[in-house]
Amino acid sequence: MIKKFLEKIKEHKKIILLRHIFPDFDAIGSQMGLYRFIKENFSNKIVLCGGELPIEYECIGKNDKLQENDFQDALVIITDTAITSRIDISNIEWLKKASCVFKIDHHINVEKYGNYEIVNSSCPATCELLTDIFSQTDLIFSKETAFNLYHGLVTDTDRFMYRNVTERTFRMASILMSKNIDLNLIYKNIYGLDGNEIKLKAYILQNYKMSENKIAYIELTKEILSDYNISDVNKIALWVNMLGEINSAKVWIFFVENKDYVRVEFRSDSINVSKVAKHFGGGGHKTASGAKVQDMQTCKKIVKYLNSKLSNI
Repeated sequence: MIKKFLEKIKEHKKIILLRHIFPDFDAIGSQMGLYRFIKENFSNKIVLCGGELPIEYECIGKNDKLQENDFQDALVIITDTAITSRIDISNIEWLKKASCVFKIDHHINVEKYGNYEIVNSSCPATCELLTDIFSQTDLIFSKETAFNLYHGLVTDTDRFMYRNVTERTFRMASILMSKNIDLNLIYKNIYGLDGNEIKLKAYILQNYKMSENKIAYIELTKEILSDYNISDVNKIALWVNMLGEINSAKVWIFFVENKDYVRVEFRSDSINVSKVAKHFGGGGHKTASGAKVQDMQTCKKIVKYLNSKLSNI
């Protein structure tokens, strides 16, 4: 399938790269790693990147304001996105104008879409999968490409601490590091905080709650975020693993209120939280999932629902 992937790139003059809504560094890193790889090896190609770009990802990302006519006869490559409803695109119908859609992903393959796919759910990150693909070719695999991919690999493995990290993961990390990437800059991009964010972290550690069946969670309302002058809800939601450091917690959850919805992030070492996320309209991995719900009252229902499930475990 790698051969087919390269064939499709060669066949098309225009290539559009998409990824999922509410992006993380694996989504942005895979999109931008692929962007660099294509531009450096096929410089005559028009390559456009779609999707909203939160400020914390501007360090590696780009966002071309795509229009419907951009998709006409284009090759569309969608990374790190398991289902079509999660693709960050203004109108999903635009994909019908593309001449070919190629899916590259590491999530469980619950929805087959597009014309071709490279899916490996044993990879903890799409950036690992792309590293493996690029390293099997005789094409240019630059320092800049590796820099983008390492962002996704280190974050989707939580600094190589998740159970799905394998010997292959470290081999792929070694390949990326062999390109002489700046690890200090990468870690600053990912984990750097300003003064207000540090104060909010202190608030979270002082005010999280623990349910009777060991669900550690925090409810961050719009008012709380405003008190700390925080505007980037998506960045805060991805701090969820702060509560994973509590030894007694079976599941940890962040509820972060935005203007029109509440973003929910579920994590666990052993509990299948994807089932809970799906029950409330979300999804994801077995031990790392998310959802978007209407209000904080729904968040209380989530804790009650999950607490009842854990009572039997």
